[in-house]
Amino acid sequence: MSPPGWQPQFEDLTAESLQRLSADCRDPLDPPPECFSTPTPPRIGSHDFPPFIIPSLSERLPDGFRVLYPRGLLEKHGITQNDWVRFLEDLIIAARLSAQGRSAVGSRVPATVFPMRGAFIMNLVGTAYDAAFARGPLREVEALLGVWNQSAFERRKLRVSLHVRDDGGKKSGYHLIVEST
Repeated sequence: MSPPGWQPQFEDLTAESLQRLSADCRDPLDPPPECFSTPTPPRIGSHDFPPFIIPSLSERLPDGFRVLYPRGLLEKHGITQNDWVRFLEDLIIAARLSAQGRSAVGSRVPATVFPMRGAFIMNLVGTAYDAAFARGPLREVEALLGVWNQSAFERRKLRVSLHVRDDGGKKSGYHLIVEST
């Protein structure tokens, strides 16, 4: 899929967001974002817009996406600037956790400590077991996208999807495509 040609007027919040993420050690979805429980605004159907993209900062998902807020578009769908920034930050955190073998979405069997005659090999058995089921950053971000789409975006007639950015047959990163449905 080629990126759309139209782009809204963005407010770039990338620098502030990355600075906050370096000092913040929260988990995605904990606590759940406010927009998961706020009512859907009436008459969303009249606020359609052409799809737009949010590019990744590099070819690595743990580096995250540019934190661009399309002022005026998402507000009509009931997504505030705080909701949108939280969404993009959650994607970054999920990819980083995945790189550490942790999951932000779903649960895996917790690692168990087994004593081994005289020496403790902490988390070895549990970690080995978990590693077989660990999702990579791409799968983890896709899973979190699914949660956000189901819990906040789809009922507000929005959809966000993740795509590999292809520059002449070579993967050069990712982008999110945001569309009204």
